[in-house]
Amino acid sequence: MTPNIDSLLPLLFPLLQAFPVAEREKLLAVGHEHDATAGTVLWEEGQRIDDILFISSGIVVATSNTQAAGRFFLYGHMAAGSVAGLHALQMPNAAQVQLTVQEDAHYLQLPLSALSEALAAYPAAWEAVARELAQGVFHLVNTINLLAQSNGYHRLRRLLIQLDRRARNEHQQSGLALSQQELAARIGLSREMVNRMLAQLRSGGYLEQDERGIFKILQPLPREF
Repeated sequence: MTPNIDSLLPLLFPLLQAFPVAEREKLLAVGHEHDATAGTVLWEEGQRIDDILFISSGIVVATSNTQAAGRFFLYGHMAAGSVAGLHALQMPNAAQVQLTVQEDAHYLQLPLSALSEALAAYPAAWEAVARELAQGVFHLVNTINLLAQSNGYHRLRRLLIQLDRRARNEHQQSGLALSQQELAARIGLSREMVNRMLAQLRSGGYLEQDERGIFKILQPLPREF
């Protein structure tokens, strides 16, 4: 293991584990680890992607339309074990979202060219790339289905059900404690509209938010607002 890289870091990433030891060592030798404080912008929308980011701690949010004050769109949260930029291996290498550190993060930066060369040398590792990209496609389809709902309340209802299901079933809690502004940004509505709907759901005994900020559904949400 190169002395510049934490020896335990590759264990977080199946993609890195997919390479033989010698190839992985060669790849990591050109990598650099970074700490990033909350508020740091790692990528801007439209920026050229020259590096792949392996996030090992903290939380990074992916947003678009960030120039529109209060009406940005929130794609989601990237926690430890997430990899950003893999689409640039095959697609135009421009960032389609802005990546911003929400909670102090640590990440490994690997040159896109180096990963491409490593995959050429060991093509079997493409299977791990495919799994990572498939997760991204799954998230994107969920996002499209969410936005395809017939009205704003149906979007909010679907998102709250998804968040509640994740909170109950997953150990990983990152991305579940959303502020009302973040909820609005996920479903393309104004914060005022979301606040009004949440207030009525709370007053009706349908919903609560625990001390961590995670929403919990107390009884089936009404189908119509």
